[in-house]
Amino acid sequence: MNNNVDGALYAMTVQYTPGQLRSAASITPETYRHWKKALTPLRRDRGHSPCFSSGDLVAVAIIRTLTVDLGMRVSVLASIAETLFDLCNGAPWLTLERGKLILDLPNAKLEFRPDLADTPEDGLMVIIPLRPIVAQLRDQLLSVRASDSQPELRFLLTTVSTPAASATLRGPVCSGFC
Repeated sequence: MNNNVDGALYAMTVQYTPGQLRSAASITPETYRHWKKALTPLRRDRGHSPCFSSGDLVAVAIIRTLTVDLGMRVSVLASIAETLFDLCNGAPWLTLERGKLILDLPNAKLEFRPDLADTPEDGLMVIIPLRPIVAQLRDQLLSVRASDSQPELRFLLTTVSTPAASATLRGPVCSGFC
């Protein structure tokens, strides 16, 4: 989204609260507090009320995938956390979802590759396709929950008429001198 101010074009970014970050990444408040202690990018000085970018959401979702789905300890990921957050904040979601991350934990390296690019075949690596992670985040952020929508009325709509309302609808009352 762009904003035109005094002839100059400024990019507007959406910032997310810690609660929105937790909700989008499907992590508990306890998990967030633990990760905040273990991962430097989540502790950055963000003012009185911390806020996170859409790239931060992707990075946290990737960390969730690695810890929950692959059983990695978050402390193991601390060495690549800065690089992960920088990569996720350095590219739009459309670019990220068309690529993959190559994680080389023994050497503490993380690399983004376009989807069709070759992957290195030397050493132990984890390849993370980003399409499902970005799609899940997008669905989570854009979903309209049933509890958020307007509830249906529990009674039928009927026309209610009072004598004053009826007179207003018919026009002025003639008293015989019309």
